[in-house]
Amino acid sequence: MQPQRAPSIPWHTLARLAVMACALTPLAWLAWAWHADHLGVFPEETLLHHLGRWGLYWLLATLALGPAFRLTGWAAFMTVRRQMGLWAFTYLSLHLLVWLGLEQAWFWDFIVEEIARMLHLQVGLIGLLLLIPLVLTSLRRAQTLLGLPRWQWLHRLAYLSAAFGILHFALLDRGDRPEVVATAAVLVGLMGFRLGDALITWLGKRA
Repeated sequence: MQPQRAPSIPWHTLARLAVMACALTPLAWLAWAWHADHLGVFPEETLLHHLGRWGLYWLLATLALGPAFRLTGWAAFMTVRRQMGLWAFTYLSLHLLVWLGLEQAWFWDFIVEEIARMLHLQVGLIGLLLLIPLVLTSLRRAQTLLGLPRWQWLHRLAYLSAAFGILHFALLDRGDRPEVVATAAVLVGLMGFRLGDALITWLGKRA
């Protein structure tokens, strides 16, 4: 009698677990650093900026999955796309909540006044709001109801959201110029790839 092999974990489950581990690690570190008082003289501000950075990184990484799939054909990239997009939204929502709660103490009159007065706040808020319809339509059922072409056009708002996020980052002018330039270059590269890919597909259909 041959020994029975232990059932293997499906690769898509492993991919999702890997993404979850990668997404939770910065949050766990921030929670530990906050608890251990390792976030510097202004911990609220440090927490705010770390969450914003990670949110932008996750958003750009999510946008990179489409080109990665086109180049390699590896289905795992598309398997984790929704999950990574939701993590981007989670980080950016926490970024907003930290600003509202820890920086502004939920003082709504002052919050409204600050948003009306500061361009970087308006830009950042628009970038986050653009992600809400994408989150609400991220389930496969929504894709079916909308139809694939409309769903794809809607989800291209992610590029606009990333552009607003990078502009928000640039307007802060905190001496992060190289990082701003790097994130902008990544976004431009991703948009260039999508446009080039669309052009090649269109020319192929006309040939």
